[in-house]
Amino acid sequence: MAGRPRTTGSRLAFDEPLASDFLDFRAANYKASEMEVIREALREHIDRRLQEPEMNKRFDEARRKRLGSATDKIRLLPTAKQP
Repeated sequence: MAGRPRTTGSRLAFDEPLASDFLDFRAANYKASEMEVIREALREHIDRRLQEPEMNKRFDEARRKRLGSATDKIRLLPTAKQP
């Protein structure tokens, strides 16, 4: 189609040169899926950044807020008695 920009078919909006690097890396990595490469890269990035004490502290605090504090009151419900 005339006038239509060339695309890799990716739904990701990476700017160049990252878009081309990503495409070439996937091809070199046994045609790995986009999600495989992103998951692996994100896991490595998070693990590396969490080695920084201040980042780890903020991460733990954010996780506690998301999951709820261990000091939140828990109310136990009575169980039905078996006949």
